Amino acid sequence: MVKYRSFYWLIIFILFLVGCSLQQDTQTPTAGPVFTETHVPTSTPADTPIPLPPVGVFLTPPEVDPNLVKDFNPLIGEYIRAEGLRFQVLETMSPGDFLTDDFRLVVVLPPYPDLKALAQSAPDTKFLAVGFNDLDPLENLSVLRFGGGDYDVQGFVAGYIAAMITTDWRVAVLSIQESEDALAAREGFRVGVKYFCGLCNPKYAPMGINYIYPKYIDLPVDASDLEIEANVNLLIDRAVNTFYIVPGAGDPKIYSILINNKKLIIGPGSDFSEEYRDHWVASLEYDLVVALEDLWPAFLSAESGIEQTPPLLITDINSELLSPGKLKLVERIFEEVSNGYIKTIIE
Repeated sequence: MVKYRSFYWLIIFILFLVGCSLQQDTQTPTAGPVFTETHVPTSTPADTPIPLPPVGVFLTPPEVDPNLVKDFNPLIGEYIRAEGLRFQVLETMSPGDFLTDDFRLVVVLPPYPDLKALAQSAPDTKFLAVGFNDLDPLENLSVLRFGGGDYDVQGFVAGYIAAMITTDWRVAVLSIQESEDALAAREGFRVGVKYFCGLCNPKYAPMGINYIYPKYIDLPVDASDLEIEANVNLLIDRAVNTFYIVPGAGDPKIYSILINNKKLIIGPGSDFSEEYRDHWVASLEYDLVVALEDLWPAFLSAESGIEQTPPLLITDINSELLSPGKLKLVERIFEEVSNGYIKTIIE
């Protein structure tokens, strides 16, 4: 009995030990100390502002011809942006402006006083003066002239056209007193008429000393409406059928009289109006936009200022008065005159 009792207690003891062992194995381990990583903020540099591109300016003074601004603004804006520049349109600038921003290009329309001084104050900026006839280039200033340096050529072409389209060559030119350019155009006109028709003697009445062509009248610079009317009517009375109006001589009164009398007109493009269309033969003008397109690459690459005068163009052509065949002949003669093969003055 004792033997079995001892064995019993031995079994109990072994079971106790096994139970303690199982209890230890199933306990959740005690969590050890938790170490939290301390984040030390590093200093972030302030946002560095991105520098703006340099600037290209279209300088349009308050007195500028709005039609010039309308014609040039899209083109100049396109050219300046193509150079990677910011495009700005300003009415005025001063030397101090160049100290506050990086102006690389400035394109200027007339009239702009002291442009030469402005360009000299900013030697690192390239300037292009468009439509300035009384300005000489500088190291950083290029000039695209308005045209008109060859008024004699313009007059010659007008005279040739007038004689070609007019029966009995009854043509005349209205010029301006005391204007060298206008008088050069007037003389060029007379030579152009004579080049086409020689003696230009009418074959049909009226005839006589009062009907020798071409005719001309130089109007006073400040001619009144009465003076204009008297002079124009004098030429009409002399049976003139085609009139050339030199640049600067045009006046609404002149055109009104000519249109009312069904006379034909050759004049500057700046004077043309749709209401004159039926009586307007053609315009002789200088296309600054085309000239700028030709000049721009040279302007960008030039190391010093350059200058250019736009070519004379024949525009606003009334094909019923100046047929395509006659126009081709005019263009051929015009080319020879431009190349110096035909003289525009009588020596």
